Amino acid sequence: MRPNMVVYEFYLNDGREEPNLIGILPERRKSLMRITAESIMKWGELAAGSYVDPKKIYFIKRELHKEL
Repeated sequence: MRPNMVVYEFYLNDGREEPNLIGILPERRKSLMRITAESIMKWGELAAGSYVDPKKIYFIKRELHKEL
């Protein structure tokens, strides 16, 4: 049985309307020591691009389950 996949959904909350989904990035790092909220946010900021205010980005960690 395959382990579940962890992904991070990144959203932009600009205060004008509903938060906008920026993207979904899968977690591929093997070392749990490298996975921190700061490292995840840095990854999201890179994915969002320089036009987005990093203070307006947040993420939700999701676990995807593979059904047989």
